[in-house]
Amino acid sequence: MDIEQILKRNGKKAAAAEQGDRIFALDIGTRTVVGIIGERDGDNFKILECVSHPHTRRAMVDGQVEDIKQVAKIVGEVKAQLEEKIGCTLQRACIAAAGRALKTVNVSKEFDISDSEIITEEMVASMEMETISLAQTQLDEETKEGGTLFYCVGHNVVSYLLDDYKMISLTGHKGQKALINMVVAFLPGIVVEGLYSVMELNKLEVQSLTLEPIAAMNVIIPPEIRLINIALVDIGAGTSDIAVSKDGSIIAYAMATVAGDEITEEVIKNYLVDFAAAEQMKYDSDSGSDITYKDIFGIKHTVTQEDFIESILSSMDNLAGTICDAILKINGGSPQAVFLVGGGSLIKGLTTLVADRLDIDEDRVAVGNSEFARGVDVGGFKMGAEYITPIGIGVTALNDRGYDFSVITVNDKKVRVFDTKKLTVFQLLSAAGFKAAEIMGHSGQGLTFTLNGNKVFRKGTMMTSAEIIINGKNAGLTTIVTQGDKVTLIPAKNGENAHTTLQNEIDYGKYNSGYVTFGSKRYKFGLEVLANGKPQKPDYEIQPLDSIVTGGILTLGDLLESVGIEYSEGFSVNGKAADQSYVLCDGDNITIKVIPSVMGMDPASNGQTASGGIDDINRKIQAINGISGADEEGEIRTINTLAASDFNQAVQRADSGISASSGNLQREKAAAAPVTVRQPVTAAEAQQKNAPANTALPAAPAAGQTEAAEQTEAVCPAPQEPSRLNSSSAEEADAVFRRGMPSGRNLNDDVYGVSEGYIPPITLTLNGSPITLPEKNDGEPHTFLELMTYADLDTKNPGGRGVELTLNGKEISFGEELHEGDRAIARWKD
Repeated sequence: MDIEQILKRNGKKAAAAEQGDRIFALDIGTRTVVGIIGERDGDNFKILECVSHPHTRRAMVDGQVEDIKQVAKIVGEVKAQLEEKIGCTLQRACIAAAGRALKTVNVSKEFDISDSEIITEEMVASMEMETISLAQTQLDEETKEGGTLFYCVGHNVVSYLLDDYKMISLTGHKGQKALINMVVAFLPGIVVEGLYSVMELNKLEVQSLTLEPIAAMNVIIPPEIRLINIALVDIGAGTSDIAVSKDGSIIAYAMATVAGDEITEEVIKNYLVDFAAAEQMKYDSDSGSDITYKDIFGIKHTVTQEDFIESILSSMDNLAGTICDAILKINGGSPQAVFLVGGGSLIKGLTTLVADRLDIDEDRVAVGNSEFARGVDVGGFKMGAEYITPIGIGVTALNDRGYDFSVITVNDKKVRVFDTKKLTVFQLLSAAGFKAAEIMGHSGQGLTFTLNGNKVFRKGTMMTSAEIIINGKNAGLTTIVTQGDKVTLIPAKNGENAHTTLQNEIDYGKYNSGYVTFGSKRYKFGLEVLANGKPQKPDYEIQPLDSIVTGGILTLGDLLESVGIEYSEGFSVNGKAADQSYVLCDGDNITIKVIPSVMGMDPASNGQTASGGIDDINRKIQAINGISGADEEGEIRTINTLAASDFNQAVQRADSGISASSGNLQREKAAAAPVTVRQPVTAAEAQQKNAPANTALPAAPAAGQTEAAEQTEAVCPAPQEPSRLNSSSAEEADAVFRRGMPSGRNLNDDVYGVSEGYIPPITLTLNGSPITLPEKNDGEPHTFLELMTYADLDTKNPGGRGVELTLNGKEISFGEELHEGDRAIARWKD
């Protein structure tokens, strides 16, 4: 009967009862498939039925399923026979995997339990699961280059420590910290997936999964005798799986690919028999009588037991040597005792070879059978060493020590995940390789900067939330998923980060710019913007935490201050009187009119001053203008002969560094004077301040003449197209002067409406870089979980030994509340 017929028959057959609490333990070996039905009887595992079927051809190699349909056929036959015997339909099975390509990880994890009143069983289970997850992360990191997926198939706690004291159990205790030391066993995904495929073809749900030596250990070497240093070896046809106990715990696992098949192959070569005949000869070798067999030509032969053992001694010695080398490696020396189980352990003389190799007494090496099984009622069945592993699978499941993996479909792709019975959508999607940004998404990062000392915040765009559908219904990240669920994820789309430029924040067109003439020299003026102390162009993109300051040369007072001249009465612009608040316009011509009050004279004093008269005044003029006492013709210039052009020439000479000592003193005095902080003045304000424009430039007054006492105030025409300060070509300017930036004002104040439940944005650092979390309107404070979308941890390629989560130097949970200025870390541990 082929596999399709068996599966069809199993699907149609009406069973008298459901499986209920009965345990179906299934040992899928390289040579045989053994099925046992048992149930709990007090503290014991009571066996109700057992069936064993051999593989009709080689469908498994070294304990791994290779021909899935052929293996499924034999499993189907075992299942059907057991169902017929016990009169019920079997829906669930407990299985074990052989240790082909076994990986083990020794791991330790510490937990802060200071907030707990007492440690509960649930807390211990949770801590153990976290420790297993840490081992998984470490193994994934070690094997990421090969791309092989590994499943946890077993673990054992080596020790518990409570506040640095070793404990047998943590349950019921109190303390500050707990430490779990654990050894965790893993097998490649291909090994586990093959077993699950066989189960699915037979419509069996995997109730639990364990490792074969763990199953055997739970029967032969239960916890109460694990203080003894004992090695247990499960010798199957394809693999020899090893577990070692010491000091009350299982301390190590190992696997060797040398097992019973190597001896079978030696028999085939020596006696020219087929595989089935060779296997039978092996079993007959322990009968105490001669062995009769037929070779491939149909000729019947007889060989004595002694001759047969002698013929395969080299293969037996090789098997014993391989097993003992593995034991010595993981145990660090010879154990006190050894148990051999599995069909391969039945070969006569193997125990002696093992004892010799380990240099221990031969009576300390034994073949384990049902007589050694603890906590088991075999129900009258005669069970040898080959039944120890399936019995152990049942005992392991009875005590809930096995593992379960759920198969869940995510976006039409099957994902197998470790079933914690509380698996959330978030955990499922993370295990499936989705990044946090795809699962949760986040709004675009806000941009915070200061403009003239005022804090400005610009929002990023809103995210598009992920859409999660489970079995056709909308769900959330905390929804629990179970075996067989179909999950559809439409990934979240992150919002765009906020970005802006100087010209978006500052209206450059409001401010005049260009060139003015002063002292036969052209000076550039206009708005200047600094970002973190450096001049920037209008298209500069503002960065997080930038300090933006506006200022520049905008008024007459700004210009005089930039060249180191103190303002006093007598300055004119385009021939009109102007004070220091005058707003400069492109093309302005600046001159000075000398009047008595400029030099500190009383106009009614006929040129006399308190300091000594006209000569003193002339010295003051010379000091201001930076000129010598006589011109080239030898004529002494006095207040009556000094014209505006002379002042302008003096300014030009002073600016070129050619001046009298009195001029230098005056410039030093101006440089030492405190800079007056002024607000920038816009072109519109200039129009209101200065009357309608009159751009005609009057001639300078003749020497010896004074201007009329009543003067017309200088005005500035409104700029037609004010040029940008930073966009004029360099060759146009003869000189550019910058001074200390004024405080200015925020020209772009944003007014936000505040709704009920409004949570303002906060700025903090994540992994050393500043980020801004946008405002919220749900009334819930910002929490550490929001940062995970910015951390962008790559779950497909983890970068260390677990994730480091700290806030201000302290380990925290995802629900920890965040505050302005916090220092957060969310990254893979080194």
